Amino acid sequence: MRTLIKSSLKLLFRNKSFWFFLVIVPILSTFVLQQHQMNSISLSKQAEGTVAELGSADEKVAYYSGQGAFVVKVYDACGSDLSEYMLKKIASSGAFSVVRAKVPDMDKAACDEHIDHDGEFDRMGAALYIPKDFDQMMSEGREDQALTCYVLSEDGRFEMLDYSLRKELASIKSEVAEKGVTEAANYLNARFEAMPEKQIVKLSSGSSRSLTQDQENRKTAIGYAIAFMTLGYVFCGVFIAHTVIKDEHDKVLTRLRLTGMSSYTYFTSKFVISAIATFLMTVVLGIFSLVIGAEKFGIGRAKFLLMMFLLGLIFSSISLVIGVILGDVMNSNIAAFALFSMSSLLAGTFFPLDGTSSHIKAISSMMPQKWFLDATEMLFVGDRKAYLVLLAVTCSYLILALSIGGVGVKIRNGEE
Repeated sequence: MRTLIKSSLKLLFRNKSFWFFLVIVPILSTFVLQQHQMNSISLSKQAEGTVAELGSADEKVAYYSGQGAFVVKVYDACGSDLSEYMLKKIASSGAFSVVRAKVPDMDKAACDEHIDHDGEFDRMGAALYIPKDFDQMMSEGREDQALTCYVLSEDGRFEMLDYSLRKELASIKSEVAEKGVTEAANYLNARFEAMPEKQIVKLSSGSSRSLTQDQENRKTAIGYAIAFMTLGYVFCGVFIAHTVIKDEHDKVLTRLRLTGMSSYTYFTSKFVISAIATFLMTVVLGIFSLVIGAEKFGIGRAKFLLMMFLLGLIFSSISLVIGVILGDVMNSNIAAFALFSMSSLLAGTFFPLDGTSSHIKAISSMMPQKWFLDATEMLFVGDRKAYLVLLAVTCSYLILALSIGGVGVKIRNGEE
């Protein structure tokens, strides 16, 4: 078997395409790990219980509704202490995600134009416009004119927002009439700061593990890295399957059988080569990842590389089996790319699947990357059961690949 492994490795290293995936894919994975990735769950957490700030009025707020929140986009042309208090009170209720764009130079007409655009190209529950003279209108008792509310969805929670706004405006009006604008603003903000700290507990969530905003961003980056490495591991297995297809075509496998070598020994050597190729690609990833600080991983460099190696064992074995069963180079390449794209998409490595249907989530649970992302979450929160999950998933998929491969090869040989 040692001679067979050596000869197969020589054939693999002569393949220029293999060297491309061996070097370029780890470079791409390292690049995405270096980037600051933001996902919708992270943004929605950023707006939980507080007012999230936008850089400009043109930024979209759709991603702040990642967990089904009722998003309220605020065009704040006033920026006074009174308007600040009102927005903080609305955000602290926990029922809305308040996202503000400070627009000191925007008038009502310009805001109407923005609303027309956002209503078509963005997604939110409602929008608010706070004019420059908000404080003056409140002092004159014109609270009905001091705020413009735009309904941009059919969500029933708008009635709750409308009630909350009317309640806060009435409270502000009362305090301003009694104390004046400056004193009322100081009093209301001081009273807000003195309120007991509130903790919002969600009874239904996409995951039982609660991650911080930074951890969500790191999980997103790791998900992209997993997707890129999956592509490399899949084609490593396919390139090894190409050697098997060539051996069958050139009758090399027949001559090996005449020497007394069993098919089991032959295919075992191929799986050993796939494990070696997986190890080499992981080592290259580890070398390139040295340019990234350890804190970027969130779980430690060694744990990250261990996860990648186990994932590589799964996909290189599966793609090897698929290539051998199909018995054709072109078909195996197409199947490999389909395996990469569909598994990565359905596993949620490109974007979260929390808002999808139960059927999609059920299919997602069949993808290896989904379990590796779950293990990443477990490592983030210090759950040591993550290692058991990784080991169990790897063994399960390897056993499945070997079983299907054995049956498939026997069927092909029987047909031939």
